[in-house]
Amino acid sequence: MERFKYRKSLVYLTIDNVITTRRNSRIEMYLRIRKFESLFPPDCLVIARLGFSKERIGHGTHFLQFLTGVALKYGFRYIGIEYANDKSGAFAKKLGFNSIDGENYFMTVDNLKSYFSIE
Repeated sequence: MERFKYRKSLVYLTIDNVITTRRNSRIEMYLRIRKFESLFPPDCLVIARLGFSKERIGHGTHFLQFLTGVALKYGFRYIGIEYANDKSGAFAKKLGFNSIDGENYFMTVDNLKSYFSIE
């Protein structure tokens, strides 16, 4: 909310454990909460869709650092990226995410914690 100067939360949790945002011009986000093993490991926060109107200025990295803190706070062990396009796949590889099948990626929260130097 601070980064994009929103006064009111745009985020809500759906019945089927999907965290989503209301559509707006600056950000589009869908997250899934996976407590049980699926394509992704159990206890995984999955980024299903993430888009920003302005790219390559650090929004994705900032969000992933924020999400790592959320995962630590609530006991999630993994963060995943679902159906990555070329840009998000390159981003995942740059950060050291493991490929599941070439378009889905995951990484341990502990590795992200180290990457971002989070205590």
